[in-house]
Amino acid sequence: MSVRVNPNIIPDLVAGIAQTQQQLNQADQEIASGRSINQPSDNPAGTSALILNHASQSQTDTFQVNVSSLQTRLQTADSALSSAVTAINQAISLGVEAGNSDLSDTDRQAIVSQLSGIQQQLVSIANTSYSGTYLFGGSLVETQPFTLDSSSPSGVTYNGNNSTVSVQVNNSESVATNVPGSQLFLNSSGSVLGAIQGLITAVQNNSGISAASTALGTAASVFNGQRASYDSALTQLQSDGTFLSSEQTQLSTQENNIDAADLASASSAFSQASVAYQSLIEAESTVLQLPNLLTYLQ
Repeated sequence: MSVRVNPNIIPDLVAGIAQTQQQLNQADQEIASGRSINQPSDNPAGTSALILNHASQSQTDTFQVNVSSLQTRLQTADSALSSAVTAINQAISLGVEAGNSDLSDTDRQAIVSQLSGIQQQLVSIANTSYSGTYLFGGSLVETQPFTLDSSSPSGVTYNGNNSTVSVQVNNSESVATNVPGSQLFLNSSGSVLGAIQGLITAVQNNSGISAASTALGTAASVFNGQRASYDSALTQLQSDGTFLSSEQTQLSTQENNIDAADLASASSAFSQASVAYQSLIEAESTVLQLPNLLTYLQ
C-alpha cells in the first residue's frame, strides 16, 4: 500500500495557526467584554437586532429624562400655586372682615394694606421661574409674565401669551408643561388678580364689599380648578415613569438575550484553542528544524 505525503506541510500549519489564533482572540474578547458580539461579523443578524435594541434604549432614556425634568418643573409650579391658594384664602377672610359695618376707616385702610400685600405676593408667585425660565407666561418663558399696573382693572399687565408647551414622554403621548398665567390668574370665568383688585377698591370706597368678596370666592374656585391640571399631569408622569423603567428593564434583558456571552463555554473554547495553538506552533517548529521531509516522516 502506498501513502501519499504532502510535500509541503508548512502552508497548512500556517493556516491552522491563523485560524486558531482567531478562535483564541474571539474567545478572549467574549470573556473580557462579557458579550458574544464584539464586531458585526461575529453575528450579522444579532448585530442588526442589537442596533434596533440600542435605538429603543436610547429613545427610552430620552423619555425618562423628559419625565424626570418635567416632574421637577411641575412640582415647582404646583408648590407655587399651593402658596397662592393660601394667599387667596387669606384675602377671602379679609374680605369677610372688611364687610363688618362697625369697622372704622382706619381699620379698613389696614385691610387694604394687607390686601395690597397679598396682591404683590400673588404677582410674585405668578412670576415664579424654574431653571431660568418663567412657569406661567405661556410659551414666552424668558419674559416676566406679570407686572403690577394700577391703571389696569385687574391691577396687573400680563406680558405672556395663552400658549401651552408640551413634551413627549413616550411614543404616543405628550404632557403639557404649563397652564398659561392668563388662564390661571386672569381667567374670564373668575380672575383671581382681578377679584383681588376689585376687593381692594371696594374696601377703599367702603362700597360693594360683599359683591367683591363673592367675586373673589368664585375666582378662587376657578383657580383651584385650573391648578388641578398640575395634579393630573404629575399623576400621569408618575405612571409614565414606572412604565418607562419597566420598558428599559425589558430592553436590557432583550440585549442580554441577544449577545450575552456564555462565559463557561467561552472559557472552554479559549482553553481548547490555546492547546491547539501550542500544538500547531510546536509542530511548525519541528518541521522547520528537520533537514528534509523524509526525516519528519520517519
